[in-house]
Amino acid sequence: MKYLKLILLIICAIGAFSDSFSQVIFTQARQEAMQFMQQAELSKRGGNFNNAYDQYTAALKTDPNYAEAFMKRALLLQRMGRYTESTVDYNRAIDINPMSAVYYDQRAKLQMMESDYIGAITTLDRALELSPYEAYLLDTRAIAKLENNEFNDALSDMNFILELNPKDTLAYLMRAITYTRLNNYDAAKTDIESALKLRPYSELVYDIKGLFHLHFNELPEALAAFDMAISFNPRFPIAYYNRGVVHKMMGNPDKAMNDLNIAISINHDFPNAHFNRAVANKMLGDDESAIEDYTRAINIKGDFTEALYNRGFTRSMLGNYAASLPDFDRAIALNPADPVLWNKRGNMKAFFGKYLDAVRDYDEALRLDRNYADAYYNRGLTKIMSYQEIQGCRDLEEALRLGFNRAEQKIKDFCMRIK
Repeated sequence: MKYLKLILLIICAIGAFSDSFSQVIFTQARQEAMQFMQQAELSKRGGNFNNAYDQYTAALKTDPNYAEAFMKRALLLQRMGRYTESTVDYNRAIDINPMSAVYYDQRAKLQMMESDYIGAITTLDRALELSPYEAYLLDTRAIAKLENNEFNDALSDMNFILELNPKDTLAYLMRAITYTRLNNYDAAKTDIESALKLRPYSELVYDIKGLFHLHFNELPEALAAFDMAISFNPRFPIAYYNRGVVHKMMGNPDKAMNDLNIAISINHDFPNAHFNRAVANKMLGDDESAIEDYTRAINIKGDFTEALYNRGFTRSMLGNYAASLPDFDRAIALNPADPVLWNKRGNMKAFFGKYLDAVRDYDEALRLDRNYADAYYNRGLTKIMSYQEIQGCRDLEEALRLGFNRAEQKIKDFCMRIK
């Protein structure tokens, strides 16, 4: 509400240079808009998002220069998954009040949700020009840099945060995650221990500790850490999810399923939990339930490429080519520069005897990555199955040259007679 006070001060300052009638009209417009805002907040708290949207819109029709109304509607649209419209509102709020670091921070968080980490960093750079010592802005920018694999720059932000406040537990945890991704075991462990000294009963600290051990494949230690996180907060879905992943890796699908069920019961809109429960279902041989969970994950997160691919693969294993192909198509549409997806779709087409179509997919995979040995191997076998033995054997030889040793036996099986 600092912005509202500033506007009122400006109105008072220019009052001597404008007639009193226009000043009253503007003040009444803002007051009426604020009433719509209050109604919108009540509707939002009650879960009536459409009604809240209408009331925010009414506020903006009443007072088109009400930056806070644009900001509130942007937050609502973001929560409704209407990201493009949300971005428009964030931009409008910033246009009206370019001096609000909070507005930049919120827009950056939406950019991060859309995986636009470079855009988020640029937005946060502007916010930090306005408020260079705000830890929450540095936290957000450090996360964006971390997600963009700018590890050294992320560490610089975290180090600065800890200079400002040596007791910032979150900064220790984020730095531990960064060191973990850099495979710096000792530095990550030291930061986690520092966080534990500051917050010895924090479920979040123990959850990060578990992720640290999981990254370095210390599964019993990871399991113990997630157990501790759950003991401190039995309603912490992330810890159940992470413990379920460990159980799955340790070959205990029943225990994994139990933890994932709990995570989903606490948070129904948890796409990764549905995804991993689908994987556990496949381990237990329940393909139909796996497909249902992949579908739930995709419904929550429409660009969940791995869930799309896995659902398509599972459907193909059930012999349903017509249902599996759209999943592969959609995954590739989301990630057209990923050679792995082209190779996998090629495998699916070859499995159903669509050899020419499969070869086209392998061609695209190899156009994107000329050293993709697996694609050479698969294209080679597919060409041999479509009676192109000479070209197929050349691909197998190239796969072997690139280190794909399985090609050696196939060359002996199919190619010796044509040399």
